[in-house]
Amino acid sequence: MSRPPQFVEALLALPIPALALFVIAFWGLIALAVHRLLVPWITRHKAEAFGKFEAEVAAQLGIVLGLLLSFNAVTVWEQSTAARDATMAEASALRDIADLLPEIAPLQRDKVRTALQVYLAYVVHTEWPSLGNRPAGISRPAALRALAQLARASGEEELRDAVAAAIKARDDRIRIASARMLPARWTIVMVLGALTLLSVGLVHAEYRRARAVALAMLSFAIASCFVVLMAQARPFLGALAIQPTELVTLHDELDAPAVAH
Repeated sequence: MSRPPQFVEALLALPIPALALFVIAFWGLIALAVHRLLVPWITRHKAEAFGKFEAEVAAQLGIVLGLLLSFNAVTVWEQSTAARDATMAEASALRDIADLLPEIAPLQRDKVRTALQVYLAYVVHTEWPSLGNRPAGISRPAALRALAQLARASGEEELRDAVAAAIKARDDRIRIASARMLPARWTIVMVLGALTLLSVGLVHAEYRRARAVALAMLSFAIASCFVVLMAQARPFLGALAIQPTELVTLHDELDAPAVAH
């Protein structure tokens, strides 16, 4: 899948106040252009005639815009939920591996513990920070392959199942981090938003002040929807990015006995 432009990545990574300011300013400029340029140019000093522009047109465009925003919202929510589920599943599987350590033969126990620590350190410090911009490949890191080999060699079925569950959860996490919403879906919503602003501007072509108020309110509403969607469009990027809190906790717990010793 092709990567989006770099400025999009930078925009989605902004803190929410900065993101909101940019998006509101963007739609405010469109509303201003509609108010000051497009409506006067289209009406050409015949605002009375365009003042009878059917409000039903604006209403229909608004309905279509709302539906498409809802479709995009469903995709964003589902992706965010799936990312959180995959993260929790991975943390749970790795926690199961740690809980099974006392049941492993002493000769294998230290090897499994070390492999688990190395893998956790890799995920937390190397893989996770890159999920937002440069998702890791689906190929498994050396630490995870070593952990899988040790699980097979141990003869412990529960350990093999826990490692397999961790591998599957990681695959799901990487797949979700690599997913991008099609640019066409964002583009068509933006086009419909601009058309809705224009239609509302034409409805109020006769009354400049009413037109300004209506366009300001509608542009703010559209911008608010975009801020909410963009803030959560990428589960592992931005101010609301999912963090590996459980993995960090597990890594610290595994390190604790060695430090105490």
